[in-house]
Amino acid sequence: MPRTIGYHVVIGAYGQWLPGDDRGSWSQGWDDEIGFFGPHSLHAGDAVCCREAAERMKHPPVRLDAAMIDAVSRTLDRCAARSDWSLAAVSICPTHTHLLITFTPGDIDHAIKWIKDRTTKAVHRETAHRGPVWCKGKWRSFVFDQIVWQNTITYIERHNRRDHRR
Repeated sequence: MPRTIGYHVVIGAYGQWLPGDDRGSWSQGWDDEIGFFGPHSLHAGDAVCCREAAERMKHPPVRLDAAMIDAVSRTLDRCAARSDWSLAAVSICPTHTHLLITFTPGDIDHAIKWIKDRTTKAVHRETAHRGPVWCKGKWRSFVFDQIVWQNTITYIERHNRRDHRR
């Protein structure tokens, strides 16, 4: 089995990529008769599913503003400094955040949950926002190949150049 180099993680801001979105969704769908269905599979856009997901939201969708982005950025630096992993590339966008995290022998899903918790607390502490910051779950892929690693860095850095961020 190939050695893991790291992880490409995307966490979405609350309410920004609902089940049924035209871009597709990895989220579970919901049906009033059977409850959740289709976990861990890509679902095509579905206007009805998207409308139903929007109706179940308890808070308005979140777009990270400059102050929220700064709080997330500072907290990511602190998290990395206290961890056995580092951040090779980061792009904090108003609707989602990309992280390229180096390999950790620990549980990467636990690390991502910790990152989301710490950044949420920082946003609440440092800005006027009090509601949820991130959606439930995340998208995470394992990177095994140096070419994929470098392409992911380029992809994330392109987000920053496009949006004029450092």
